[in-house]
Amino acid sequence: MHFILNTITSAPAQQRRVLFHRDFRGFTGGHLKVWDYFNHVASFPEYNAVIAFSAESKWDATNPWLQSRERVAPWNPSDSDVLFLAGTDWRALPVSQRTHRHGPILNLIQHPRHAEAGSELRGYLKNRAIRICVSEEVADAIKQTDEVNGPVFVIPNGVDLSPSAFDKDSADRATDLLICGLKAPELARQSYTHFAGGNRVVRWLIEWIPRKDYLERLRQARITLFLPRPSEGFYLPALEGMGCGTIVVCPDCVGNRSFCRDGENCFRPSYDGNDILAAVSKALAQSDPERREMQARAMSTVRDHSLERERAGFRQILDRLPELWRD
Repeated sequence: MHFILNTITSAPAQQRRVLFHRDFRGFTGGHLKVWDYFNHVASFPEYNAVIAFSAESKWDATNPWLQSRERVAPWNPSDSDVLFLAGTDWRALPVSQRTHRHGPILNLIQHPRHAEAGSELRGYLKNRAIRICVSEEVADAIKQTDEVNGPVFVIPNGVDLSPSAFDKDSADRATDLLICGLKAPELARQSYTHFAGGNRVVRWLIEWIPRKDYLERLRQARITLFLPRPSEGFYLPALEGMGCGTIVVCPDCVGNRSFCRDGENCFRPSYDGNDILAAVSKALAQSDPERREMQARAMSTVRDHSLERERAGFRQILDRLPELWRD
């Protein structure tokens, strides 16, 4: 895996220290997005991004911070100007600082399960924080609880896919259909059984592989069926597929509704086995002009979800931190 930390070319004498926290037991999309925000902070000269890890965290090639150990620091929230927390990072923060803290807390919300009644994550909504949601669907879910303590912002997930193989012609792609079913292995198996055979090259993926290998498989596929869980906060893999030029088939999983537009930039059937198979069949039957038109719309969607745009949205929040935290 290749993770590159943005370097700071010059730094003022006084920087604001932003402390992140991770319990890294294995690579996930959630860790990847925290890594992106860590890089956003590191790119701003007036901020110093550092991160603390749980004692149980893994240090191998899957950990994005492996080559950035100089930015790993002890977990000492009292000595930091800003905290950046996501998921269950709240566990590491003393209860006394969850509602009464001198400096701002930025809380990244990546899934609608933060709004599920009785869940640990919902319990954290009462903690004072400035919340950043990865989609409107996630923001709507947590706001409907009437339990959120602090302002709520939406910054749609950005994606980094350079260099992209979007311009690869479909005839040069060795795989006719790739099925990505890490989160739904049984449904992936059924889909593979249905489409395998004949003259098609059908491959399926139900185990984790290094990110660079995963993206290369997307670039080699004419069509990719993505199988998320029925409910996701955003579901970045579908956007990654668009950026890699594969025709995306991804069922409705709530968080993908804002960027997966059925029949325009992808196929988005309902989360039903028969509907999913029918959508894949439609994708396989596309003419070359239809495929190119869908690819063009997909790439436009990817450009609208760049990491640069995500960073700009985050910067606007950082610029207002004193005001937001005071209010």
